[in-house]
Amino acid sequence: MGKRQILYSKNKTLSVTHLPEEPDWSDLPPELISLISRKLIDIFDFVHLRAICKTWRSAVQTSDLAPQLPWIMEYSDQSFEKGYMRFYSLLTGKIHDVNFPKSIQKFITGSAYKYLFSYDMRTRECSLVNPLTKEEISLPPTPANIWFPICVPPDLSSRYVVTTDLLFCKLGDLEWTRMQEESSPYYRIDRPGLCYDGLCYASDRGTGSTVVINIATQTVIFVVPRPKSELREQVAYLIVSAGEILRVCQYNKRYRQEPSYFDIYRLQLGNRDGKVINPCWIKIDNISHQFLFLLHREHGCAFRVDDFPEFIGNSIYFLINRNINEGYKLFRYNMKDRKIEALQVPVELDSSWFIPSLCKQSSNYRS
Repeated sequence: MGKRQILYSKNKTLSVTHLPEEPDWSDLPPELISLISRKLIDIFDFVHLRAICKTWRSAVQTSDLAPQLPWIMEYSDQSFEKGYMRFYSLLTGKIHDVNFPKSIQKFITGSAYKYLFSYDMRTRECSLVNPLTKEEISLPPTPANIWFPICVPPDLSSRYVVTTDLLFCKLGDLEWTRMQEESSPYYRIDRPGLCYDGLCYASDRGTGSTVVINIATQTVIFVVPRPKSELREQVAYLIVSAGEILRVCQYNKRYRQEPSYFDIYRLQLGNRDGKVINPCWIKIDNISHQFLFLLHREHGCAFRVDDFPEFIGNSIYFLINRNINEGYKLFRYNMKDRKIEALQVPVELDSSWFIPSLCKQSSNYRS
């Protein structure tokens, strides 16, 4: 029964009412709370839900967070000196200020899926940083001025990071390991790369071929010749989409560093006695209910329209800066009509981005 409320008029009782008790939200079934949490696309709504009470927090795991799209850093001096960094959410269109400890005197020099790659030019120390959880995974100091990783697994499952000069390190290592020359006699790896299922896929600058490396053994297992076409692409992105490896080729306008159109190729592998034979790229006309997000001369990701109905399938979203003194602009390329459309965003964008995550890696490595 609810609380009683007695109303008086001078010395005379007028009525007695029963006020309903406030509901005990902690009594809601845990499976219902978990279901609600998976519907929240804004990561801060998700965090607030988990903060309601202990029961809700235990019912909702950080892994229950709905699929997220990249947050793109605002165009700035790329330093932590202000104590915060500003990001634009592709999913919600909101601007978020994220606090950072001022003690971290590093520069953000690249993207690593759920992390940003930071580098200290004085000490050459580098690390992977999650802007939301403040988790920082220390990496060995680089032996040269290599400010960005070419290849980081989206979930760090293989626990390896690979740089442009084929330097490898496993999380917890104290130094980088260079790939042996007999394993890579002539390869010069370009920036865009992909780590997937224990393999590193990287583009060779000289030939345009895709070099496929076993990360654990640090050996080349096969090489895929570049696609046959009339023109050589200006940039080639390597992306995993629905379990397949795609090569997204960007062709720029003549004398200008901005895209004119894109072609997409799917990796096809032959097999004989358990060995890869005749690897090649097969051109495809569409990516159906997928859409891609590309950063100029960096990594890319594939997403499903089913998870993000506000976005258009069979499209490529990409960032380009037309002037080195300005920020990046956001565009969309339609694979069907092969047209490019500029998209309006409220701030100038930087070249660094990350995919929001509240999950942390295991702590059994140096951090």
